[in-house]
Amino acid sequence: MQKLVVESLKINNVGQRVVILKQESGPMYLAIWIATAEADSIAIRLQKIDIPRPLTHDLLCNSISKLDGNIEKVIISDIKNDTFYAKIIVNRSGKIIELDSRPSDAISIALQANVQIYCEDSVLEKAGFKKSEINDDLSKDKTNKKNSKEKNSRLPLGEKERKSLSVFESFIDTLDIDE
Repeated sequence: MQKLVVESLKINNVGQRVVILKQESGPMYLAIWIATAEADSIAIRLQKIDIPRPLTHDLLCNSISKLDGNIEKVIISDIKNDTFYAKIIVNRSGKIIELDSRPSDAISIALQANVQIYCEDSVLEKAGFKKSEINDDLSKDKTNKKNSKEKNSRLPLGEKERKSLSVFESFIDTLDIDE
């Protein structure tokens, strides 16, 4: 498992929101599309804005605490059919409880509870990217279509997976990710 940090929240020109996570000790990024409410919740946490009443994510954190549980970490656990999955790991009196979650909710809760965000290696291998690789791949696509077999051979993805994730690459190309 890899530790991730929230690098930024982005919005493209058609209003889609994406949270960019970065490997804590490495060059890999992970981009996850999220809904407006979750983006707002994450933004509030990142900007450390005080809010007068609890948001939904606060409610879950407060409920876990009142039920004598502690949120230990969140894990981006899987990606299937372009959908990311996550778990919120709770310790209640020594018993570990895994709560199924959308990654956007898990990230907001991790920021609220001040706990680490992890990602399974397999998820980072399938959907992770290096900024330089995205730029290299896109320039190769534009200038030399003959290298597609070579380009795909260095990634742990088949042609079908590569095509399904190409929408991520196109979107990521429109983002300003500073290294």
